[in-house]
Amino acid sequence: MAVLCLTFAAILASVTPSEPASPDSLFRVKAALAPSPPTVDGVLAEGEWDSAAVVEDFIQFQPRIGDPATTRTQVLMMYDAGHLYVAFRVWDPDPPTAQLTRRDADLLDDDDAVMLLLDSHHDRQSAYFFMTNLLGTQADGRVANDGRTVDRTWDATWLSAASATDFGWTVEITIPFTSIKYTAGEGRTWGVNFGRSRRRTLELSFWAGPLENQFRVSQAGIVTNLDVAPPARRHQVIVYGLSQLQQDSTPDWDAGLDARYALTPSLEAVATINPDFATVEADRERVNLTRFELFLPEKRP
Repeated sequence: MAVLCLTFAAILASVTPSEPASPDSLFRVKAALAPSPPTVDGVLAEGEWDSAAVVEDFIQFQPRIGDPATTRTQVLMMYDAGHLYVAFRVWDPDPPTAQLTRRDADLLDDDDAVMLLLDSHHDRQSAYFFMTNLLGTQADGRVANDGRTVDRTWDATWLSAASATDFGWTVEITIPFTSIKYTAGEGRTWGVNFGRSRRRTLELSFWAGPLENQFRVSQAGIVTNLDVAPPARRHQVIVYGLSQLQQDSTPDWDAGLDARYALTPSLEAVATINPDFATVEADRERVNLTRFELFLPEKRP
């Protein structure tokens, strides 16, 4: 009986599937310090990115999930005290498709485009994403609930540029740490993923994968050994004034301000007094022939 029990236990051990490897163990990259800030012009000049960390070997999300990407993509990443720098080398035997020019175009991945997903708290639930195409058109937003909630109305200040090459095209991106909230300190780990869309073959591929959702933060890779201090700029104040002078009328004037103060790299206080909405992007006119109400995204800061 003892021999039978031991044999049965051995059989169970041999057929029981092992736990899947954590994405952290499969897709990780060590952070690299930038000796000097690269020029964001879309051209990867010789020597600018020599010290950057390098990742490649993308995996398809669609159309054949889990298969290797059909064309090569290489990502370079480094940082300094105030910025994160990311560059893409995109190989493509065919001319890239680039038509969208409006910022935050809902379907920027309908063009040939690249994307950075950044989980700057490494909570594996929330992240920022940044996308751009060959024309330099930008799209950004926030992800919550492990990719189930995507807020495309969030906008940040960041730089991007792209350039066509003989092997495909290249992209350079600079993200100031003042534009995002993050966990500061020495030896930090952030979640990260890189994506690419190829319109000609309707292919969408990512570095960390295979993914259940293209914004699935819990399945992203990681960047380790980040030494990031709290942002130097802790406050921002935007003041405006308006006046009107007209003959035979009493002069009219108006004023107000918006203020933001970063209490910590992850928490900020925002206040406004008589805000000015004159510079806010207007909603585009739409024709609705259905019985459902239209949803207009929030455009105010």
